Amino acid sequence: MNNLVCLRGKLNHRTRIAGQGMANIPKGSSISSDRILNLYDNLLKILDYWQHDNELGFKPLVDVHYTKIVAKTNRISNIFDYKGASSNDAIRGARFSSSANPKHIITYCISIDCIKSAVEKISKCLSIVQRIFGGEIGSDGICGLFRGGKLFTELSKSAFAGIIKDLFYIERFSVPNAGISASIKNDTLVSIYDTGISYEELISKIGFENEKFDRFDEFTWLLTPGQYSKLVDSAGFLISMSTEDISNYNVGTVVDKIGVSSGLSIPEPSNEPVIGVIDTLFSNNVYFSKWVDYRNCLNEALADKNMNGKDYRHGTIISSLIVDGSALNPNFDDGCGRFRVRHFGVAVEGRNSSLSIIRQIRNIVSSNRDVKVWNLSLGSEAEIEENKISPGAWVLDDLQYEFDVVFVVSGTNNSNRNIDFPRIGSPADSLNSIVVNSVAFDGKPANYSRKGPVLCFFRKPDVSYYGGDSFDGIHVCAPGNSIEKVRGTSFAAPWVSRKLAYLIYIMKLPREVAKALIIDSAAGWKVDEKNRDLIGYGRVPVVIDEMLKTNDDEIKFFIYGRAEKYDTYAYDIPLPKAKGKYPFICKVTFCYFPKCSRNQGVDYTDTELSMLFGRIDNKNSINSINGDNQSTEKVYEDDARDIYRKWDNVKYICEKQGRNSARKSYENREWGISIKINERLGKKSGQGLPFGAVITLKEINGKNRFDEFVRLCRAEHNWDAQICDMDVMVNNYALAEEEIVFDG
Repeated sequence: MNNLVCLRGKLNHRTRIAGQGMANIPKGSSISSDRILNLYDNLLKILDYWQHDNELGFKPLVDVHYTKIVAKTNRISNIFDYKGASSNDAIRGARFSSSANPKHIITYCISIDCIKSAVEKISKCLSIVQRIFGGEIGSDGICGLFRGGKLFTELSKSAFAGIIKDLFYIERFSVPNAGISASIKNDTLVSIYDTGISYEELISKIGFENEKFDRFDEFTWLLTPGQYSKLVDSAGFLISMSTEDISNYNVGTVVDKIGVSSGLSIPEPSNEPVIGVIDTLFSNNVYFSKWVDYRNCLNEALADKNMNGKDYRHGTIISSLIVDGSALNPNFDDGCGRFRVRHFGVAVEGRNSSLSIIRQIRNIVSSNRDVKVWNLSLGSEAEIEENKISPGAWVLDDLQYEFDVVFVVSGTNNSNRNIDFPRIGSPADSLNSIVVNSVAFDGKPANYSRKGPVLCFFRKPDVSYYGGDSFDGIHVCAPGNSIEKVRGTSFAAPWVSRKLAYLIYIMKLPREVAKALIIDSAAGWKVDEKNRDLIGYGRVPVVIDEMLKTNDDEIKFFIYGRAEKYDTYAYDIPLPKAKGKYPFICKVTFCYFPKCSRNQGVDYTDTELSMLFGRIDNKNSINSINGDNQSTEKVYEDDARDIYRKWDNVKYICEKQGRNSARKSYENREWGISIKINERLGKKSGQGLPFGAVITLKEINGKNRFDEFVRLCRAEHNWDAQICDMDVMVNNYALAEEEIVFDG
């Protein structure tokens, strides 16, 4: 077996060369004056609505319905005047149409004057197209303008071309949330579009100044059914999203109660790593109680409630798996040892306030910065919305961007057997978290599974693990030392938390690399695409060795760095050759934790890090193993998202096994990796963003070239190839954590 290698060397950084050229529509396409007239009339109606029906005087919100899923460069950039800044700064939401052929619908917050200006611009373009171009203009006609072509005075040629390009990608305009239903039965969390006015002014305009309600922030409120109905009647267009505050948490099923065990024992805790658990309450009446630092964090409404045994059961079970899962389940001994737990009780069995739990999670994580791995096995029974992120998921994503932590979240259970595989529940729609679904002991998706994706695009769950099935279960310890067999995604997640904690605390790996290793080990060399939405990239191996070691014919190494500028790259990664060629197939798993914005809707991630890995060709470019050519050729946005996972924070690319021909070397050049920043907004939140890439090479002839690879890196290319030896790292951890007593 070959050990994992940490490859450290100089990563170079370079800024982006500004693109040149005029705005235009796709080659061979055109737009007619009739279509422009329809858009003009459409926007006139929007203007009339906001001028005459906007009695409360809100800054207008306008939905722009695009003709397709559009790239950032094809969004409106010329029609709307936005204080000299980018029109992207005016975006307050984005979603996809519900048709079989999804299209972008993006919500903009602009002024009345901006709408008037847009109407005037479209009117001028309409006049030019009718008068100068005979009622239709194509891409060739726009090109001809800049070669001394037709003359007009209404607009500059560049402004005209830019507006025509904007109009080409627009299907229609509308007012947001027209016809929204006011019929709800329970308290509801409501997200309000940010229209640029203060919270105090906002509630005054709506007539809520004398209303009492809780809120998570300025734009997320907890409303009663009556308050929600009042908001819909007065300003329904302000509602970005809404979800019931009360969450029923499905916490799994008991397969068999084995009985009370008095023979269980465990040594005293010492310097073992700590995993954070946020769950229901914890019972000290268990054999491992000294390993758990318990904090009761119930909100005031629940604190005075008389708790019963059910309120302690789920949380206690989860902590039993994290502390002593291998001892309770010897057939699943992962080699990770035991972990201490810092357990925060935030919920009871059944119905809980989502707002309260969300608020508690933020406070807990920000106050316990020493904890790097958090297990969250609570999940709502309600399905996530296809086009919107849940408030709970956004809080997890924001915490993981802000702090150096990782959440492992259970993929939630299906308790409604009338529906096969419903969508997952909050907070399993968290993008930055590792979301874990369950497989039965035969490796197939558990019959209680729920499915992704998230926001119609992002792949969830990430991975899966054994969570029990109808025939057998996971052994756990419940209050009173009751040993039970259980099943549910709740009991799959702790096993992944254990492995993640081992990688981060014991092996000292960055979280980006640790997450990539978890996903890489689950995926192997082939992802089960048929069950992708149910089991993620695959089942995580039982034994931690399988993540950190490879077969003799494989070389696995990782590169960790930060994307400091537009392109972060290295063009000198040495791979062993045989007869002047490279005898390998390759796979790469790439992870990062981007900043996410709720007001961007389906365009949720602020930053994309694209990744290329492959041979350096004679033009000094990377010949990527997956053929990614986005940086050199025109690739349609929907293809870029589907094929190359553009905007996804996990990239997995893998060559098919079976290729038996070695790759040629381009004039003795080496291999390279390139990480490029693509910002959706103007905030540059990707600058300095850490990333981790796990790269595996498989020798097509079955030979072991590990030593040769390490020698090449160290001796000839100034790469520091550090071998990650598990035994050495375990000993180093024990020595580092050992308490030293000085003689007095």
